Amino acid sequence: MSHVSPVSPPPPPPPMMLSPGTPAAAKELPVVVNITTDECSWAWEYPELQKGCYLSRVCQYTAPKHCQYYSVNSILQVGPTCGLVALSMLLGGHPPAADLLKDAIAQEYTLNGELFSAQYLFELTRKHLPGPGACQLHVGPLNSKKVKELLKAGGCLLVPYDADVNHAPCLKSGHRAHWALIVGYLVDTQDQYYVLARHGKTRNLAVWSLDALSESNANLVEFAQPKGYPDDDFLQPPGGIGGPLGINERSILVNGLPQQVIHLRCS
Repeated sequence: MSHVSPVSPPPPPPPMMLSPGTPAAAKELPVVVNITTDECSWAWEYPELQKGCYLSRVCQYTAPKHCQYYSVNSILQVGPTCGLVALSMLLGGHPPAADLLKDAIAQEYTLNGELFSAQYLFELTRKHLPGPGACQLHVGPLNSKKVKELLKAGGCLLVPYDADVNHAPCLKSGHRAHWALIVGYLVDTQDQYYVLARHGKTRNLAVWSLDALSESNANLVEFAQPKGYPDDDFLQPPGGIGGPLGINERSILVNGLPQQVIHLRCS
């Protein structure tokens, strides 16, 4: 039988809503969480995080050991612009993805918005990153000490991976390549490491195993014509998506961001 302390604060009534806190969120729909059980109740003050963990079945009944992230406004992509949308989200929507697309076309990085080269997106990131922000192209596994230390220090990642039907990481050899922005991390009570992600296919905050994302990132070896664009031409870098200018085992590490990171008090 559970015991409820008389000094415990009453739970907030569902649905819970998080109002946008910045002008950049003017077009952003509020996050609505309608969870009728006590699942992920440790995160009730952070509705987008609670919903992400609830949908992913992560830390359902026990708070994580560690969790921190940036509350980044979601942007839904138009066309095959997932990489440009991920970068625009990192930059707070300024410049918007449409302007980044014009720049990428002018630099001959893309034809329709697709970016099958981490090197090309790295160049765009370095060009548009403001102030003291710094970025580097990471070659190698994502599930590494270097990446974890960057996230702990408040960094972000731009990561290509294969997206399953629910947009989670999968192994499709690069046939469903997609870009995401990693905005934080979570470590559960079993020391399983998860990353918190934004991408252009949903407004929900995603919660993925870092190991699964790392495996997916390392499996990007072969281009396949996207089913939604059977008649469009797509630009691949010299050597293809699995080559040295491609996206296989490549990601972009970003630090020195001006935003305030959210640290959850989990203990």
